[in-house]
Amino acid sequence: MSDVARAAGVSAATVSRALRGEPGVSEATRRYVTEVAKRMKYAIARDASSLAGGRRFAIAVLTGDVGRGDLLAGAEGALRQAGFDVLLYVLGDAGSRTGFFEEMPLGRRVDGVLALSIVLAEAESAALATLDVPVVRVDDGDLRSALRIAVGHLIGLGHRDIALVLADGVDESYDEVLVAEGLEIRPEWTLWSSPTVVGGEQVADALLDGDRLPTAVVSSNGEVALGVFMRLRRDGRAIPADISLVSLDDRDLTRAVGITAIEGAQREEGERAVAALLGSIRGDGGSSVHGLSARLVVRDSTGPA
Repeated sequence: MSDVARAAGVSAATVSRALRGEPGVSEATRRYVTEVAKRMKYAIARDASSLAGGRRFAIAVLTGDVGRGDLLAGAEGALRQAGFDVLLYVLGDAGSRTGFFEEMPLGRRVDGVLALSIVLAEAESAALATLDVPVVRVDDGDLRSALRIAVGHLIGLGHRDIALVLADGVDESYDEVLVAEGLEIRPEWTLWSSPTVVGGEQVADALLDGDRLPTAVVSSNGEVALGVFMRLRRDGRAIPADISLVSLDDRDLTRAVGITAIEGAQREEGERAVAALLGSIRGDGGSSVHGLSARLVVRDSTGPA
């Protein structure tokens, strides 16, 4: 540690605080000391640090959806850059969630919890609170705002017959967004789907079985949008010449096939959430909730009605 202190031009105490993430060190100094330590291949002894300061240098990351790759990558990269290990828990189904929150395997193993794109029930939030560590959540943002952006784009292209595909569990009141834009609502054009590609294919089958097709489809889920896209293409429908398609949930898959989507600044938000969590661990704040900012990315799947 003394060698790092001499190379960085600071005291050994400052090096110790900087590498342990303790308060009393500016972010600029912390980053500089960390870089010097990396160049010198200095590694803090985690076990000794834990005994001295109560730190585990580990963060639990909870997610219900590993499809949010950019968000997860941004968070994981920032945590590893700060010297923290990542314990990843994918709670993508009811069974895994129930088991996790009943067993609470984290115990005293982590310094904080990062919940990415997973809506926590009141009981689940209460269970995390018993750990007595900071918790930072990154929510998917306001689905209604994303829907308004998507519908505005389609109306601008001349679409008036728009079908709305919602994930299971989302209530029908999202139709109100279409009504507010002066669109006529047809009950058969509001559909629900499991959040899968197969679910999207089934939704497309239902639309194809109707007496007439809408000119556009908005899906709240990226995998569902891909399923709709694939099934319509197999039926010989041209996208966007016959039907335009928008996803409110941008994924690698939607980008790969050129589906217009609402995109959040996911990598950057993952990094910001980590900064907030590490600040809380140092005593600079408590638990917090962040939302993904949204913008429309126009690709090949939307065109004039």
